[in-house]
Amino acid sequence: MDAENMIVDQQRAAEREVLEASRVHIHVKQRNRKKCVTTLQGIDPKLNFDLICRHFQQKWGCNGSVIDGGASGKVIQLQGNWSEKMQEFVLKEHMATENNLEVHSL
Repeated sequence: MDAENMIVDQQRAAEREVLEASRVHIHVKQRNRKKCVTTLQGIDPKLNFDLICRHFQQKWGCNGSVIDGGASGKVIQLQGNWSEKMQEFVLKEHMATENNLEVHSL
């Protein structure tokens, strides 16, 4: 019973850690009449942002960069409206849960 309780406690602690993690934001901003910029911020700073950005560029055929967002940490910025695909990717790769993911779209 002690081993089961220990495993359950560890699982609950891990769930709490994910739920209490910082919010992940996906923003879509309109640059001009036709062009948009999609940004992703708030993901774990231990991740390789350059590798994630390169993956987005190759998979979706867009240009992007990693910029320093100041207090919010590093931000991945992509040309175009990729909010839906980015949301699917972030949830699929367990970078965020539906509870701590916010999408600010047009």
